[in-house]
Amino acid sequence: MRRLALFLMIASATCFAMAQDLPARPDTPLDSLAADSEGDELEEMDDIDMNMSGIPEWLTSHLSNDTLYIACDRDALPRKLVVHTNDGDVLFRMAPLFIPGDSAAHPADSVYRHIWTDDKVNPYGTLFDSLKQDVHISMAGFRLPAPGYVTSPFGWRRYRMHKGTDIKVQVGDSIRAAWDGQIRIVGWDPRGYGYFLVMRHDNGLETIYGHLSRLLVDQDERVRAGDVIGLGGNTGRSTGSHLHFEIRYLGEAFDPATVINFETGQLRNPDEYVIQIKAMKQVRAQQAAMKWHKVRPGDTLSGIARKYGTTVGKLCRLNKMKETKVLQIGQKIRVK
Repeated sequence: MRRLALFLMIASATCFAMAQDLPARPDTPLDSLAADSEGDELEEMDDIDMNMSGIPEWLTSHLSNDTLYIACDRDALPRKLVVHTNDGDVLFRMAPLFIPGDSAAHPADSVYRHIWTDDKVNPYGTLFDSLKQDVHISMAGFRLPAPGYVTSPFGWRRYRMHKGTDIKVQVGDSIRAAWDGQIRIVGWDPRGYGYFLVMRHDNGLETIYGHLSRLLVDQDERVRAGDVIGLGGNTGRSTGSHLHFEIRYLGEAFDPATVINFETGQLRNPDEYVIQIKAMKQVRAQQAAMKWHKVRPGDTLSGIARKYGTTVGKLCRLNKMKETKVLQIGQKIRVK
């Protein structure tokens, strides 16, 4: 009840301020917004003492202890609520998980077996393995996360799998939500994604947005397709500013280029996308069967080939290299 009271208090302050035709407040710089609001959790707001000192008369007349009473249609409430003081400080910002009266379940909750956590990007275990039939995903409402050319596609990079598509963006470019949904993870991964977001969409997909310079949404926030959720960057394991964009279903990543034509910025099929379960499982089995050899001092292609019962020619084809290639100590060679 206290959280609901806080929600109503913030919403009312916004509505009444509009009704009183108060002077427009200059936009707060992003740096100020991020710094002032950092760490403001709902629990921290519980201990604030409500007193009438410095509060406008039109607002105090509706206050009782820590609760603000208003009469307002639900549809009149703004989606994002931010409280500013007269000197420009940000006291609190909140995007409610669900507007009061809505169902508390995410539209794709049953698909994900009620698993909702920020502990892991893929916390779903063997859920994907249990699927038997192809899955049809609605593409309605799609918005391109960022315009730009592909700098690195989905697929193998030497000895590791690149599970997304890299799109060229500049630091500070707007990054947008691909479909309606809800933010599951707002994270920092110094050895990989950098600043990143994981979003679960109403159509059942999840998307990941990596290497951001700024995160503009909160965990559990409801977001609409096309909303700006972050700014392009070069954080984490990155050698140039770009957006790392993934599409997953029950934790299983697949090629975004099969969904989106990045040259045109349009969907390949505007109606639906069919996840071919059998084909995806076969590809995953092939990946699991791959074997790699880490080059040690004295290793040669012929010696590696003998060790694994193959030929130099096959090794070169698997690794897309010539027989005259000079091996580097520590380099990984695919042998199967």
